[in-house]
Amino acid sequence: MKAASKAAIAALSGVLLLGSCAYFTAGVSANKAMQVKASKNAAKSTKAISEEDKKFIEKEMKRVKELSEKSGDMYILYHKYKELNNGMDISYWGGIDHFKSYEEYLKKVTTLKGSRLQQPSNLPKGYTFSEAKIEGPTEGKFVAEVRTEGKKSGKPLYIKKIDWKEAAAMRLTYTNGKETIAFSKFALDADSTKKKGYYEDELPTHIYPKYVYWQDGKFGYSISTTFDMPKKQKIEILKKAIKK
Repeated sequence: MKAASKAAIAALSGVLLLGSCAYFTAGVSANKAMQVKASKNAAKSTKAISEEDKKFIEKEMKRVKELSEKSGDMYILYHKYKELNNGMDISYWGGIDHFKSYEEYLKKVTTLKGSRLQQPSNLPKGYTFSEAKIEGPTEGKFVAEVRTEGKKSGKPLYIKKIDWKEAAAMRLTYTNGKETIAFSKFALDADSTKKKGYYEDELPTHIYPKYVYWQDGKFGYSISTTFDMPKKQKIEILKKAIKK
């Protein structure tokens, strides 16, 4: 899926439904059977985990939650028993900061490496800061390193602090009370389209917000509006919102 489509669909969160009712109906019985089988296997596997290990995991989960909330640091967790973590051996605590003022956002973002989003000087009149968000990385060499360290430790749950210096994503949102203008920076995945220049989303014309994108090879950037705005104007505003 193209980067633009993926980002827009993620932002819409449930507005677009993929697949067909016919396919869903036909697959209900098969899916239900698979779920029952998976549930039974998971139950058997969980029973094999000692009470001591379960108590250790519970204690460590509580500890890392408190650490993250108190310090604001980000942690990566390796789960020996991934059946206790929805089938995944890796999870995270922290790493997402929310800001209610532009000044607080600037304090954090100016300590990071790489490009960042800033308040554009050509923002339309009447729009004021609403909120901001910065997210740490969840992909990179450190994931494989933690898997290796976690397995070697033998612990039911292995926890490691992530000292990250470049954000994987960030978002700035402005509003005039009725409409919204938002700017995003996001990491491009391996199959992202290497499009040149500024380009619009491929969503139907009646669906909002509407996006314009640009990418530098490593990160993608976007401006979205909940109302009609000419593409040329969006491009000029997005240019001012990206600080290299």
